[in-house]
Amino acid sequence: MTAAGLLRILYFCLTPLTPYLFWIHLLLPLTAVVLFLAAVIRYGETESRLTVVSVFTGVLFFFLKSFTFAAVIHTVLCILLYITVFVLYTLTIFGYIRTKLLLYPLFGLPLAYHIFIEDMKLYILADPPVPFVEWLPELSVLCIMAALLSLSVGIQKRNT
Repeated sequence: MTAAGLLRILYFCLTPLTPYLFWIHLLLPLTAVVLFLAAVIRYGETESRLTVVSVFTGVLFFFLKSFTFAAVIHTVLCILLYITVFVLYTLTIFGYIRTKLLLYPLFGLPLAYHIFIEDMKLYILADPPVPFVEWLPELSVLCIMAALLSLSVGIQKRNT
């Protein structure tokens, strides 16, 4: 999560910043990062429920970002995915879903899709090559997904 925040800050230090970009693409993701780090560093696994606030903030960012997609179907599918992520994550963290195994594909599959399908086409195999600075927002998103996947693996069952 720290890497996600730093990459996002670096990107916006190197590119022009409009009010829309500041509020949606910088402030919301950084808020999610800071809330996540505060919850994990302060409470560790004893109060992982606080990460739900961070996940909500991140989902709000992705939700708002999805309205910039060219295809309506892409927007609708992503919104459904984001709502599913939030609901399943929340239900798992609060113990209503008794297994964390659902979280692995919930975070792992989109991460793999972004890396091997979207990013291959848009960044790695792009012709002409995409300047590295343009990769930073996507790398930030990948770090967020990887952090959530890592948290999912590390979640311990509560005894209370």
